Amino acid sequence: MRPSFHKLSAFLGVPLIELMVACGVDPEALKNKEIDEGGDGDEKETDTKLAPEHTVKAILKLEDGLSNVTGSFALVNCTGQVDSTFHENKITIADDAIGCRVAIAELQIGDKVFHSSETAADWKTGDVLHFKADDGSLESLDVHVDHQLSSTPSLTENVYFTVSRSDAAPTEGSKTLLAAGMEGQQAPSFRIRKTEFVGLTAMGAGQFVFHLDCLKAIKTAAGESPACNSIPLQSIQYMLVKDDYNSNLTFDQAETLFAERPFQSVDEKLDFEPFKAERKQFGGFATRSGDEVLEGPDQMHDNPNMLLILRGPGPSYQYFNVDVVFTSN
Repeated sequence: MRPSFHKLSAFLGVPLIELMVACGVDPEALKNKEIDEGGDGDEKETDTKLAPEHTVKAILKLEDGLSNVTGSFALVNCTGQVDSTFHENKITIADDAIGCRVAIAELQIGDKVFHSSETAADWKTGDVLHFKADDGSLESLDVHVDHQLSSTPSLTENVYFTVSRSDAAPTEGSKTLLAAGMEGQQAPSFRIRKTEFVGLTAMGAGQFVFHLDCLKAIKTAAGESPACNSIPLQSIQYMLVKDDYNSNLTFDQAETLFAERPFQSVDEKLDFEPFKAERKQFGGFATRSGDEVLEGPDQMHDNPNMLLILRGPGPSYQYFNVDVVFTSN
């Protein structure tokens, strides 16, 4: 079968130069406790104290025009046996259930269901989780953990999440082109996170540095080689060419380009850009600068349309339409 083939779009401009209010008060319960003072065994006194449980609510804050997003929740990381059943986004937690965190098991918008792409998330305050649609589309959501439970929750403590459309999702108007793929082989799966226009050659060719992020967070342990959807970064090659293909490159044309033209290979140490949750940066690589910087066609003003092509194992390809838009300052 033929390898997988993806197409996305990007646009360049040249020059490229919570307030959260906790709501509700958790109920307090009182219980009586008899204390045997010993001695004759006849004297007892009654003491009262707060019951060792309280109610926690999981609250979703929606951004980027999202609405009608519902979630199902679960407790993770708890010590001991606890009831993890949520009712209307609320759950009662005993105060001896140390270390509990609230996780989102599932998000839903209408009939579309989303699940986290990370199976061993910590769900700590400040974490960003990436949720992908179950229907196989590239639509995805980001969940930022604004506030998580303390290790010993207080009586007024709720959990807050912010849900936004993922900037790893393709922009409106972009396309995905799938040719027949080799069984078990994936094509590169990236998005252009940032583009830098860094110079112009004597022949008027634009020089560019592209920062490409995997559509899934790349988290590596010490000594591990970074990989995007099981494809090692070091196995990815790339080139920037003039768009002589009406923005619809075929597999055979891509094969010819890599057979006949020079290309770059990703260096997993020099080019790797790690996962950074606070920047919604999922981890990936940057194309080279300096003497190995990518150059577009000569006379950029007359040739503003380019293709950035990634080649993965298989081989397989992903390419981006890169169109220069000239602006005045």
